Amino acid sequence: MIRLKTVPILILVTVFAFVLFVGGTMPYFLFYILLLTFILPLIHCLIVLKYLKGYVKIPSESLFAGEDINIEYEVTNHSFFTIPYVEIHSDISRQLTGICSPNVALSLERNETFTHKETITLKRRGYYELGEITVIVRDVFGFYSFRKKISSNISLLVYPKVINLSTFRITSSHQSGEALIQNSVFQDKSRVASLREYRAGDPVKAIHWKLSAKKDTPIIKEFESYGDTYATIFLDNESKYFINDIDRLLEDKIADSALSIVSYCLSQGIDVSLETQDSYKYIMVQGQQKSDYKAFLEVLARFKGNGAFDFKSLLLSRIETIKKGSTVIFITPNLSKGMGSIGIQLRTKNFNPLFILATDTENDMKNIDKEVQAMFNQEGIPIYILDHTTNIKDALEVYNG
Repeated sequence: MIRLKTVPILILVTVFAFVLFVGGTMPYFLFYILLLTFILPLIHCLIVLKYLKGYVKIPSESLFAGEDINIEYEVTNHSFFTIPYVEIHSDISRQLTGICSPNVALSLERNETFTHKETITLKRRGYYELGEITVIVRDVFGFYSFRKKISSNISLLVYPKVINLSTFRITSSHQSGEALIQNSVFQDKSRVASLREYRAGDPVKAIHWKLSAKKDTPIIKEFESYGDTYATIFLDNESKYFINDIDRLLEDKIADSALSIVSYCLSQGIDVSLETQDSYKYIMVQGQQKSDYKAFLEVLARFKGNGAFDFKSLLLSRIETIKKGSTVIFITPNLSKGMGSIGIQLRTKNFNPLFILATDTENDMKNIDKEVQAMFNQEGIPIYILDHTTNIKDALEVYNG
């Protein structure tokens, strides 16, 4: 790309017009001198631009959000001429951290190499195709400005930061013939599964006295069961709910919440599946052991609010395939009447629905139907509301129903 300054061009055009109309040896001599003044810097820039080479280097392995990463790029002048002015723009830091790196301005002697290194902290998860810098070359008079992109074929996968939960509300079930049993007979009293506020009918022995005193309200301990336990997580990334997702805050809250629950399930040996979309592609991963963890990390690192299909329709097509008695977890930025009907439908079919609502109140992104919320509270369907500033561990470990 070439940029020319308009004033020198106007001067050249004016002198050329004067020569054409007036003529004479001296005007032509001045015109040729002026013409060389423009042509020689242009030739010089074109030559050095052709022989200006470089590379970009970042680690190829996958990393976690919050870790440090070393970025390095190199620019070498392989021509026989000095480059009087070189300006280097790197957008890599901005993509990874949201903070722009300062531009670098310098001159390069022939066969001279400039190397730049910096360490940045990865602020968010995601899949990044990086490895490109822009080099701007100008002549000594500043007549011309050339841009050249120097790139290396590099991609970086940044996993979400793991948030370890000590408890979470996963309901255990036991199949006895055709009957699905969910009661304390199958509970392991030595292992607490989750905590919640007291409801009428709860046994006094299940009260967590220390936490009740701290919260100034009775808190109940729910214990893990000996029976079969299944969890199915649906991530709502229907694109229309993420159009105004500033800095992808909702995306990250949904991904981080999902990973914390997956991590808890795998640590407890709970059979867990995660289902979502990637544009027009349907995504599903499943596991029960810690060795299955990486597959979930891969999906959640690439998670975007780009789902092409209606989330409600997608759920309705999947209900019949979910294992009976499963805890069905919806992580969504939208609690509508349609989602409310699905929650009630699942409850009547002997499932255990649970909703996690991702919001961003600071940017007016809170899609919660109050009637549906009240209905869920009445039916005992847990709802967790997580704003983008909410501490996930604190919110998910204690159910405030």
